[in-house]
Amino acid sequence: MNRTTLLLSSVALLAVLQGCARHQTMYAWGDYDEALYVHYKNPQERERFVASLDAVIRDATQRGEKVPPGCLAEYGWALMEEGRHDDAIAYFQRERDQWPESRVLMDKMIRNAQQKRATNPSTPAKGPAGALKRS
Repeated sequence: MNRTTLLLSSVALLAVLQGCARHQTMYAWGDYDEALYVHYKNPQERERFVASLDAVIRDATQRGEKVPPGCLAEYGWALMEEGRHDDAIAYFQRERDQWPESRVLMDKMIRNAQQKRATNPSTPAKGPAGALKRS
C-alpha cells in the first residue's frame, strides 16, 4: 500500500468515526426545540407541549445537565396560566438563576405571578401542567 492510499484510507476512516460519534451539545435539549415548533403551529396540543417541557427539565436535572435557555421560563408560563403561581415563580427564579441575562424579564414575570397570586390566591391547579407530577 502506498503512502497516498494509506493517507486517504485514514482520512476516510476518521470521517466515518466522526459521523458515528454522539453529537454533544452544551445543553440537554431533549425534544424541546421540536416541541416548541409543534406548539406554535398547533397551540391546541398544549398538553403534549407541557408534558414535553416537563420531561426535558426532569431528564436534564436527573442527569446533572444544563436545561436549555427558555425552557424553565416556558414551563413557568404554563404553570402561571393554570393558576399555579407559586410553582411558576419557582421556575422563573430557576431560569433567572441559570441564565443571568434573563434577569430583567424573569424579575418582571415573578412580579406578575406574585400580583396574580395576590388577586387570585385560591385559584385551583388546572390544565396539563396541573396534572403532571411537580418537579
